[in-house]
Amino acid sequence: MFLMVTAVGIKAQTIQDQEFARANYYYNESKYDTALMVYEKILDEGFVSAPLLYNIGNTYFKMRNYPMAILYYEKSLKLDPDNEEIKQNLTIANALITDRIEPLPEFFMTKWWKNIGNKFSANGWATISIILFAALLLALFIYFTTRTAGMKKAMFFTSLFLVLIFVCSIIFAAQRYNYLNQRDEAIVMTPTITVKSSPSSSGVDLFVLHEGAKVEIMDKADNWDKIRIADGSVGWLPSSSTIKY
Repeated sequence: MFLMVTAVGIKAQTIQDQEFARANYYYNESKYDTALMVYEKILDEGFVSAPLLYNIGNTYFKMRNYPMAILYYEKSLKLDPDNEEIKQNLTIANALITDRIEPLPEFFMTKWWKNIGNKFSANGWATISIILFAALLLALFIYFTTRTAGMKKAMFFTSLFLVLIFVCSIIFAAQRYNYLNQRDEAIVMTPTITVKSSPSSSGVDLFVLHEGAKVEIMDKADNWDKIRIADGSVGWLPSSSTIKY
């Protein structure tokens, strides 16, 4: 059964790779509609990866559908948060939309913590956690078995250090996992939409957003979403005006 499952998995991976290469061929030949169709077929079959989402973003960009390009760049960046190429293309796409939203300055410790957490995926941090735990067990074994005072002292402080970074790696893995499984961010898809003070079309007009703007979903009420943008402004939008990711 194991060999059969493995064989099926390898075959599916091979087909996926072939389809991905075929889509890339159409993209390089400037047949963007066909490339997009093949990319989305791979996605519909349940295969998701940062390169696939990134290439879909590039395809939409070539088709000048910048809101959809931004959406897929953001999705790709969620899986590979330290990828400079994705960040660069996302910056270019954001420069081509109407809204210029200045983000609130982050506390340097918060920014530093996020930057470290974004260095690896959830699986990457989980692997690091396992390695650190194994190193911790080894350090404790040496501490309890050695008779040398200097070595005991060294292993004691090494164990404390390993416990600290082990706990941090567990926290990073959990944060990355939770972030990947949350759908509390969205891209505005309506050309122009007025943000309201309440979840009703009769609410007071607060400000206007345009397609391509990124919002954070804070709450829901019927067919309305309470959103916050990067500058801290808060309001309500119809759920149908955004695509969540």
